[in-house]
Amino acid sequence: MRVATYRRVSTEMQADEGFSLEAQKSRLQAYIESQGWRHVEDYADEGFSAKNTDRPAITRLMEDIKKEKFDIVLVYKLDRLVRSVTDLHNLLSLFEKYNVKFKSATEEFNTTSALGRLFITLVAAMAAWERENLSERVHMGMKQMVLEGKRAGAKAPFGYEYKDGNLVINPGEAKWIKFIFDNYKTKGQKAIAAELNNMGIKTALGNYWRSPVVYSIATNPIYAGYIRWNYRKTGGKKTNEEIIVKGEHDAIVTKEQYDEVQEVITGRRGTGFKGNVHYPFTGLLKCARCGYPMIGAKRKKKHGYYRFYRCTGRTQAGVCDMPFIGEEIIEEEFLNRLELPKYNEQTIKEESNQIEDIEKQLSKIKQRMKNIKELYIDGDYTKQEYREALEKERKKEEALTRQVSASSPDIDYKLVNEIIHNLKDHWQYAAYEERKEMIHTIVEHIEVEVTESHAGGPGKKMKIQITDYQMK
Repeated sequence: MRVATYRRVSTEMQADEGFSLEAQKSRLQAYIESQGWRHVEDYADEGFSAKNTDRPAITRLMEDIKKEKFDIVLVYKLDRLVRSVTDLHNLLSLFEKYNVKFKSATEEFNTTSALGRLFITLVAAMAAWERENLSERVHMGMKQMVLEGKRAGAKAPFGYEYKDGNLVINPGEAKWIKFIFDNYKTKGQKAIAAELNNMGIKTALGNYWRSPVVYSIATNPIYAGYIRWNYRKTGGKKTNEEIIVKGEHDAIVTKEQYDEVQEVITGRRGTGFKGNVHYPFTGLLKCARCGYPMIGAKRKKKHGYYRFYRCTGRTQAGVCDMPFIGEEIIEEEFLNRLELPKYNEQTIKEESNQIEDIEKQLSKIKQRMKNIKELYIDGDYTKQEYREALEKERKKEEALTRQVSASSPDIDYKLVNEIIHNLKDHWQYAAYEERKEMIHTIVEHIEVEVTESHAGGPGKKMKIQITDYQMK
């Protein structure tokens, strides 16, 4: 009887439990000798989960089954081969098609009979069921906590802190929550943020206040004594299936005051000027006075629209006095300053190759981190082992990311030259979207300062200076 062995280990820690590749090899060899079989091939996957069959050795094993290289596949334990009932069913079908048997050296699992095949399928089905329901049970447990008025994890929001596992009011922060709600009916988010910044108050993360932060507080029912859960998905998109219940914690503002603010927010929607996604300099332009980004916007005028850029340090944080700058003024100054950078083609190629190598390493790290999470779910890692392994890969990822940041981006040398040579001539004919694509391809950032504000009168216009800009 020709026999092939399959071994798998997902973590180095399993060596302590007798599951190392060498331990499996010696025990499988002893079993083969006891049966009088002939060992013809060995397949081993190191550092792979049994979540699926996307593993080098098992892929080779399945190919060799079709070539009829052996009569039986022997494993140390069933979970070394597969844990998914679907994968097990597919493998059993493949075994049967090519008349290959399956045997576990430590369990009464085999495919020599219909009853044996049924038993294996039932065991795998139970394991798969347990795995697939793990996340559902966690979700249900968190939901039940919320329904009982308890907060399901997460950091304490500004205005609160945790004491003995309970959410309690932080008096020093709570007064600023009251300040926001007290002022919201008569002032906008921007004005409230500016006042908080002028008073030297910092957010929970120690940053300046901005309009979105004020808005998130004003719309969070936790401050009225309620718990909100399942409001957004991991990516930030609203679920529209949130749960809001009365919490066990004390409220900072009354339910009536919270509701009044929500009515104010609803009434203000639709007012103010609108943005446009195709502003060529948004994402590149920075204020020379405060360092905040400058973003594009427009206002309707008698004939068409006036397009301009505004400093978010002024409009959202209230920490800057940079005037709004017309888009035409920025375009003119930018095109006057634009000149061909001195590129060394050989240096570009060398840097590109270096970055490509780093990106390949980063890709491998991401895959290892994904495998680690799968191994934890599979039960091959303890919680402590999972955290340590993940932290190890994160440190590697951070180090490589810093190397990429310190290197020149991978830019097509000929493309850069072509864009710069033709940009001035083509600019006035290009659509906003095309302009944005061109300059975002070659420019890293632009820093601008107003040297002379608009003084009024015919022919008068603002004067600006690009104090710094960097090409990619």
